[in-house]
Amino acid sequence: MFDSHTLVNPANKVSHWDNKVDAFIVQWDDMSVTVPTDGEAEWRTSNAERVVERNGKRNSVRVTVAGIMEVDVKVTPIGTEENRVHNYRLPSDDSFAHLETQFRFTSLTDTVEGVLGKTYQPDYVSPAKIDVPMPMMGGEDKYRTPSLLSPLCKVFKFRWWIPFCNCCHSNGSLELIPRACAIFMY
Repeated sequence: MFDSHTLVNPANKVSHWDNKVDAFIVQWDDMSVTVPTDGEAEWRTSNAERVVERNGKRNSVRVTVAGIMEVDVKVTPIGTEENRVHNYRLPSDDSFAHLETQFRFTSLTDTVEGVLGKTYQPDYVSPAKIDVPMPMMGGEDKYRTPSLLSPLCKVFKFRWWIPFCNCCHSNGSLELIPRACAIFMY
């Protein structure tokens, strides 16, 4: 989420993986966006602060949010061996296309939160048991939200503001503040 906008990069459901088929989806404010595969091979917002560019012909992009982060995103399937080792029990008609991500942040505070974010805190120690087949981190109750793009959770890190009255609220009350006035405090 950025200001009043959302940028979402999910993968299509794929029954049988084919490297020649693009399983990547890009959505800006709930509208599908086409990222070209030739020429500059990128899509930009009107102010060019958000850029999605291809890293290859298919299934791989770099998302840049100016002044905040870059993330490399690759759509990849769960292979037969991974399925067996982790005991996923995937049906034969689902390759479980999922995202592999690598984040590079420009600026974060020491109090950054979130399932991924907290791993960037100084002196972070993972609670996961590394020696088990499928390590679980726990603490999911802190990050539970009513929907995928909702900022409402116990470790709320957003600042809400209304430009018309020049006032600022940090209590997370969404009833009084329109979504369009949200800015991320990182």
